[in-house]
Amino acid sequence: MRACAPVGDPVADGRGTLAAGAGILALLGLLAAAAPVLASGRPWLARVDGRLAVRPPARVVGRAEVLVPAPVPYDPDRIDLARALEPPGPDHPLGTDAQGRDVASRLLHGGRRSLAAGAVATALALAIGAALGTGAGILGPAADTILARAADAVHAFPALVGAIALLGFGGPGGWPAGRVGVVIGLFAWPTLFRYVRAEVRRWSGSDLAAAARASGAGPWRIGLRHLLPHALTPALVPASFLAGGAVLVEAGLGFLGLGIRPPEPSWGNLLRDGMLDGARAWWLALFPGLAVFLTVLGFHLLAEGLRRRLSARDEPSARAR
Repeated sequence: MRACAPVGDPVADGRGTLAAGAGILALLGLLAAAAPVLASGRPWLARVDGRLAVRPPARVVGRAEVLVPAPVPYDPDRIDLARALEPPGPDHPLGTDAQGRDVASRLLHGGRRSLAAGAVATALALAIGAALGTGAGILGPAADTILARAADAVHAFPALVGAIALLGFGGPGGWPAGRVGVVIGLFAWPTLFRYVRAEVRRWSGSDLAAAARASGAGPWRIGLRHLLPHALTPALVPASFLAGGAVLVEAGLGFLGLGIRPPEPSWGNLLRDGMLDGARAWWLALFPGLAVFLTVLGFHLLAEGLRRRLSARDEPSARAR
Protein backbone atom coordinates (compact mmCIF):
# COMPACT_ATOMS: atom_id res chain seq x y z
CA MET A 1 0.00 0.00 0.00
CA ARG A 2 1.50 3.30 -1.09
CA ALA A 3 1.83 6.01 1.54
CA CYS A 4 0.10 9.23 0.61
CA ALA A 5 1.53 12.63 1.36
CA PRO A 6 -0.68 14.81 3.53
CA VAL A 7 -2.89 17.24 1.72
CA GLY A 8 -1.27 20.66 1.52
CA ASP A 9 2.23 19.31 2.18
CA PRO A 10 4.52 22.03 0.73
CA VAL A 11 7.09 19.41 -0.30
CA ALA A 12 4.58 17.07 -1.95
CA ASP A 13 2.68 19.73 -3.89
CA GLY A 14 5.80 21.66 -4.88
CA ARG A 15 5.17 24.95 -3.09
CA GLY A 16 8.50 24.90 -1.27
CA THR A 17 10.47 23.95 -4.39
CA LEU A 18 8.63 26.52 -6.45
CA ALA A 19 9.29 29.25 -3.88
CA ALA A 20 12.98 28.35 -3.67
CA GLY A 21 13.45 28.49 -7.44
CA ALA A 22 11.47 31.70 -7.80
CA GLY A 23 13.43 33.30 -4.95
CA ILE A 24 16.82 32.46 -6.48
CA LEU A 25 15.77 33.75 -9.89
CA ALA A 26 14.18 36.89 -8.46
CA LEU A 27 17.37 37.76 -6.59
CA LEU A 28 19.59 37.16 -9.62
CA GLY A 29 17.20 39.06 -11.88
CA LEU A 30 17.02 42.06 -9.57
CA LEU A 31 20.81 42.22 -9.23
CA ALA A 32 21.23 42.02 -12.99
CA ALA A 33 18.52 44.60 -13.70
CA ALA A 34 19.98 47.02 -11.15
CA ALA A 35 23.57 46.58 -12.37
CA PRO A 36 23.79 50.08 -13.93
CA VAL A 37 22.89 51.56 -10.54
CA LEU A 38 24.65 49.13 -8.22
CA ALA A 39 27.90 48.82 -10.16
CA SER A 40 29.12 51.98 -11.88
CA GLY A 41 31.70 54.70 -11.52
CA ARG A 42 28.99 57.19 -10.56
CA PRO A 43 28.12 57.70 -6.87
CA TRP A 44 24.53 57.63 -5.70
CA LEU A 45 24.82 61.05 -4.07
CA ALA A 46 27.54 63.69 -4.35
CA ARG A 47 28.13 67.40 -3.88
CA VAL A 48 29.21 69.16 -7.07
CA ASP A 49 30.15 72.85 -6.87
CA GLY A 50 28.26 73.16 -3.58
CA ARG A 51 25.09 71.49 -4.91
CA LEU A 52 23.74 68.04 -4.17
CA ALA A 53 23.54 65.77 -7.20
CA VAL A 54 21.92 62.34 -7.47
CA ARG A 55 24.07 60.07 -9.66
CA PRO A 56 26.02 62.94 -11.24
CA PRO A 57 27.19 62.49 -14.85
CA ALA A 58 30.60 60.99 -15.48
CA ARG A 59 32.09 64.28 -16.69
CA VAL A 60 31.81 65.86 -13.22
CA VAL A 61 32.59 62.83 -11.04
CA GLY A 62 36.25 63.81 -10.84
CA ARG A 63 35.47 67.09 -9.06
CA ALA A 64 32.55 65.78 -6.99
CA GLU A 65 32.59 65.19 -3.25
CA VAL A 66 31.14 61.71 -2.88
CA LEU A 67 28.55 61.48 -0.11
CA VAL A 68 26.96 58.09 -0.90
CA PRO A 69 29.05 55.88 -3.19
CA ALA A 70 27.60 53.10 -5.33
CA PRO A 71 27.78 49.67 -3.63
CA VAL A 72 30.28 48.59 -6.32
CA PRO A 73 31.88 51.91 -7.29
CA TYR A 74 33.68 50.69 -10.43
CA ASP A 75 32.80 50.92 -14.09
CA PRO A 76 32.84 47.39 -15.57
CA ASP A 77 35.14 48.50 -18.42
CA ARG A 78 37.54 50.61 -16.34
CA ILE A 79 41.09 49.31 -16.78
CA ASP A 80 43.62 49.69 -13.97
CA LEU A 81 46.73 47.66 -14.78
CA ALA A 82 48.30 48.63 -11.48
CA ARG A 83 45.66 46.51 -9.70
CA ALA A 84 45.60 43.57 -12.11
CA LEU A 85 44.73 40.14 -10.67
CA GLU A 86 44.12 41.39 -7.15
CA PRO A 87 42.47 38.72 -5.00
CA PRO A 88 39.14 39.43 -3.28
CA GLY A 89 39.59 42.11 -0.64
CA PRO A 90 38.05 45.24 0.87
CA ASP A 91 38.46 47.39 -2.25
CA HIS A 92 37.39 44.69 -4.73
CA PRO A 93 35.15 42.13 -2.98
CA LEU A 94 35.43 39.62 -5.84
CA GLY A 95 38.91 40.61 -7.00
CA THR A 96 40.08 42.01 -10.35
CA ASP A 97 40.93 40.46 -13.71
CA ALA A 98 44.13 40.58 -15.76
CA GLN A 99 43.37 44.16 -16.85
CA GLY A 100 42.51 45.40 -13.38
CA ARG A 101 38.76 45.50 -14.02
CA ASP A 102 36.49 44.85 -11.05
CA VAL A 103 35.06 41.32 -11.20
CA ALA A 104 31.96 42.16 -9.12
CA SER A 105 30.99 44.97 -11.48
CA ARG A 106 31.56 42.82 -14.55
CA LEU A 107 29.65 39.92 -12.98
CA LEU A 108 26.57 42.09 -12.39
CA HIS A 109 26.67 43.67 -15.85
CA GLY A 110 27.40 40.29 -17.42
CA GLY A 111 24.32 38.87 -15.75
CA ARG A 112 22.14 41.36 -17.61
CA ARG A 113 23.39 40.09 -20.96
CA SER A 114 23.43 36.39 -20.09
CA LEU A 115 19.93 36.46 -18.61
CA ALA A 116 18.68 38.58 -21.53
CA ALA A 117 20.01 36.00 -23.99
CA GLY A 118 18.29 33.23 -22.04
CA ALA A 119 15.01 35.15 -21.92
CA VAL A 120 15.07 35.85 -25.67
CA ALA A 121 15.85 32.20 -26.43
CA THR A 122 13.03 30.93 -24.21
CA ALA A 123 10.47 33.40 -25.54
CA LEU A 124 11.34 32.60 -29.16
CA ALA A 125 11.33 28.84 -28.58
CA LEU A 126 7.98 29.05 -26.77
CA ALA A 127 6.46 31.17 -29.56
CA ILE A 128 7.65 28.83 -32.33
CA GLY A 129 6.76 25.69 -30.39
CA ALA A 130 3.29 26.97 -29.49
CA ALA A 131 2.46 28.09 -33.04
CA LEU A 132 3.71 24.94 -34.77
CA GLY A 133 2.40 22.63 -32.04
CA THR A 134 -1.07 24.14 -32.35
CA GLY A 135 -0.94 23.82 -36.14
CA ALA A 136 0.14 20.18 -35.91
CA GLY A 137 -2.69 19.42 -33.52
CA ILE A 138 -5.53 20.96 -35.53
CA LEU A 139 -4.60 20.80 -39.24
CA GLY A 140 -4.86 17.07 -39.81
CA PRO A 141 -2.52 14.11 -40.29
CA ALA A 142 -0.55 15.49 -43.27
CA ALA A 143 0.40 18.76 -41.56
CA ASP A 144 1.06 16.91 -38.32
CA THR A 145 3.50 14.54 -40.04
CA ILE A 146 5.37 17.34 -41.85
CA LEU A 147 5.73 19.49 -38.73
CA ALA A 148 6.71 16.52 -36.56
CA ARG A 149 9.47 15.53 -39.02
CA ALA A 150 10.69 19.14 -39.12
CA ALA A 151 10.87 19.18 -35.32
CA ASP A 152 12.80 15.89 -35.36
CA ALA A 153 15.28 17.33 -37.87
CA VAL A 154 15.94 20.43 -35.74
CA HIS A 155 16.10 18.35 -32.57
CA ALA A 156 18.86 16.24 -34.12
CA PHE A 157 21.21 19.22 -33.70
CA PRO A 158 22.06 20.05 -30.06
CA ALA A 159 21.45 23.74 -29.36
CA LEU A 160 25.12 24.38 -28.58
CA VAL A 161 26.33 22.73 -31.81
CA GLY A 162 23.74 24.52 -33.94
CA ALA A 163 24.48 27.86 -32.31
CA ILE A 164 28.21 27.40 -32.89
CA ALA A 165 27.54 26.72 -36.58
CA LEU A 166 25.26 29.72 -37.09
CA LEU A 167 27.28 32.19 -35.05
CA GLY A 168 30.52 31.10 -36.67
CA PHE A 169 29.04 31.32 -40.17
CA GLY A 170 27.20 34.61 -39.70
CA GLY A 171 30.11 36.58 -38.25
CA PRO A 172 29.82 39.55 -35.87
CA GLY A 173 26.97 42.02 -36.03
CA GLY A 174 23.69 43.03 -34.45
CA TRP A 175 22.84 43.30 -30.78
CA PRO A 176 25.04 40.60 -29.25
CA ALA A 177 22.80 39.36 -26.43
CA GLY A 178 19.68 39.38 -28.59
CA ARG A 179 21.43 37.72 -31.49
CA VAL A 180 22.81 34.96 -29.31
CA GLY A 181 19.36 34.43 -27.76
CA VAL A 182 17.68 34.20 -31.17
CA VAL A 183 20.20 31.63 -32.40
CA ILE A 184 19.72 29.48 -29.28
CA GLY A 185 15.93 29.76 -29.55
CA LEU A 186 15.97 28.56 -33.17
CA PHE A 187 17.32 25.21 -31.99
CA ALA A 188 15.40 24.91 -28.72
CA TRP A 189 11.74 24.86 -29.82
CA PRO A 190 11.18 21.14 -30.69
CA THR A 191 10.69 20.05 -27.06
CA LEU A 192 8.03 22.71 -26.49
CA PHE A 193 6.45 21.82 -29.85
CA ARG A 194 5.95 18.24 -28.70
CA TYR A 195 4.34 19.28 -25.41
CA VAL A 196 1.96 21.74 -27.05
CA ARG A 197 1.11 19.33 -29.88
CA ALA A 198 0.26 16.53 -27.44
CA GLU A 199 -1.91 18.79 -25.28
CA VAL A 200 -3.73 20.32 -28.26
CA ARG A 201 -4.50 16.85 -29.63
CA ARG A 202 -5.73 15.75 -26.21
CA TRP A 203 -8.00 18.76 -25.80
CA SER A 204 -9.25 18.67 -29.41
CA GLY A 205 -11.51 15.73 -28.47
CA SER A 206 -12.97 17.47 -25.42
CA ASP A 207 -16.46 18.90 -24.99
CA LEU A 208 -14.90 22.37 -25.11
CA ALA A 209 -13.65 21.84 -28.67
CA ALA A 210 -16.92 20.18 -29.70
CA ALA A 211 -18.91 23.17 -28.45
CA ALA A 212 -16.63 25.55 -30.35
CA ARG A 213 -17.10 23.55 -33.57
CA ALA A 214 -20.85 23.54 -33.06
CA SER A 215 -20.80 27.33 -32.83
CA GLY A 216 -19.14 27.54 -36.26
CA ALA A 217 -15.58 28.36 -35.18
CA GLY A 218 -12.80 27.46 -37.61
CA PRO A 219 -9.78 25.27 -36.78
CA TRP A 220 -7.39 28.14 -36.04
CA ARG A 221 -9.88 29.95 -33.86
CA ILE A 222 -10.55 26.76 -31.92
CA GLY A 223 -6.86 26.06 -31.60
CA LEU A 224 -5.68 29.52 -30.58
CA ARG A 225 -8.62 30.62 -28.48
CA HIS A 226 -9.80 27.42 -26.83
CA LEU A 227 -7.04 24.78 -26.97
CA LEU A 228 -3.74 26.66 -26.78
CA PRO A 229 -4.41 28.27 -23.35
CA HIS A 230 -4.88 24.78 -21.87
CA ALA A 231 -1.79 23.47 -23.67
CA LEU A 232 0.52 26.27 -22.53
CA THR A 233 0.19 25.58 -18.81
CA PRO A 234 1.90 22.15 -18.91
CA ALA A 235 4.45 23.57 -21.39
CA LEU A 236 5.70 25.97 -18.70
CA VAL A 237 7.55 23.06 -17.08
CA PRO A 238 9.82 22.27 -20.07
CA ALA A 239 10.06 26.00 -20.80
CA SER A 240 11.58 26.53 -17.35
CA PHE A 241 14.11 23.75 -17.95
CA LEU A 242 14.83 25.27 -21.36
CA ALA A 243 15.51 28.71 -19.86
CA GLY A 244 18.18 27.27 -17.60
CA GLY A 245 19.64 25.36 -20.52
CA ALA A 246 19.70 28.51 -22.66
CA VAL A 247 21.76 30.36 -20.04
CA LEU A 248 24.09 27.37 -19.90
CA VAL A 249 24.45 27.34 -23.71
CA GLU A 250 25.19 31.08 -23.71
CA ALA A 251 27.89 30.50 -21.12
CA GLY A 252 29.32 27.73 -23.28
CA LEU A 253 29.34 29.96 -26.35
CA GLY A 254 31.05 32.75 -24.43
CA PHE A 255 33.59 30.28 -23.07
CA LEU A 256 34.38 29.25 -26.65
CA GLY A 257 34.63 32.88 -27.77
CA LEU A 258 31.49 32.73 -29.96
CA GLY A 259 28.88 34.36 -27.72
CA ILE A 260 28.59 37.93 -26.51
CA ARG A 261 31.79 39.52 -27.69
CA PRO A 262 34.25 41.36 -25.43
CA PRO A 263 34.65 43.95 -24.11
CA GLU A 264 30.97 43.54 -23.18
CA PRO A 265 30.94 41.25 -20.14
CA SER A 266 28.87 38.09 -19.94
CA TRP A 267 29.13 35.09 -17.67
CA GLY A 268 30.54 33.05 -20.55
CA ASN A 269 33.21 35.64 -21.28
CA LEU A 270 34.15 35.78 -17.61
CA LEU A 271 34.49 32.00 -17.54
CA ARG A 272 36.81 32.25 -20.53
CA ASP A 273 38.92 34.80 -18.66
CA GLY A 274 39.03 32.36 -15.77
CA MET A 275 40.32 29.64 -18.07
CA LEU A 276 43.08 31.88 -19.41
CA ASP A 277 44.22 33.21 -16.03
CA GLY A 278 42.79 30.62 -13.64
CA ALA A 279 46.18 29.25 -12.65
CA ARG A 280 47.08 32.64 -11.18
CA ALA A 281 43.62 33.84 -10.13
CA TRP A 282 41.14 31.21 -8.89
CA TRP A 283 38.39 33.79 -8.36
CA LEU A 284 38.02 34.60 -12.07
CA ALA A 285 36.25 31.31 -12.83
CA LEU A 286 34.68 30.65 -9.42
CA PHE A 287 32.22 33.54 -9.24
CA PRO A 288 30.81 33.46 -12.81
CA GLY A 289 30.63 29.67 -12.55
CA LEU A 290 28.66 30.03 -9.32
CA ALA A 291 26.31 32.54 -10.99
CA VAL A 292 25.60 30.12 -13.87
CA PHE A 293 25.11 27.25 -11.40
CA LEU A 294 22.62 29.23 -9.29
CA THR A 295 20.69 30.33 -12.37
CA VAL A 296 20.36 26.80 -13.73
CA LEU A 297 19.48 25.53 -10.23
CA GLY A 298 16.81 28.22 -9.89
CA PHE A 299 15.17 27.31 -13.20
CA HIS A 300 15.28 23.59 -12.40
CA LEU A 301 13.71 24.14 -8.98
CA LEU A 302 11.07 26.33 -10.62
CA ALA A 303 10.32 23.64 -13.21
CA GLU A 304 10.15 20.88 -10.60
CA GLY A 305 7.88 22.99 -8.40
CA LEU A 306 5.57 23.70 -11.33
CA ARG A 307 5.48 20.01 -12.24
CA ARG A 308 4.51 19.02 -8.69
CA ARG A 309 1.89 21.74 -8.48
CA LEU A 310 0.33 20.64 -11.77
CA SER A 311 0.41 16.99 -10.69
CA ALA A 312 -1.21 17.84 -7.35
CA ARG A 313 -3.87 19.84 -9.19
CA ASP A 314 -4.61 17.07 -11.68
CA GLU A 315 -4.78 14.18 -9.17
CA PRO A 316 -8.25 15.05 -7.79
CA SER A 317 -9.59 15.33 -11.34
CA ALA A 318 -8.09 11.96 -12.27
CA ARG A 319 -9.60 10.27 -9.19
CA ALA A 320 -12.98 11.83 -9.98
CA ARG A 321 -12.90 10.38 -13.49
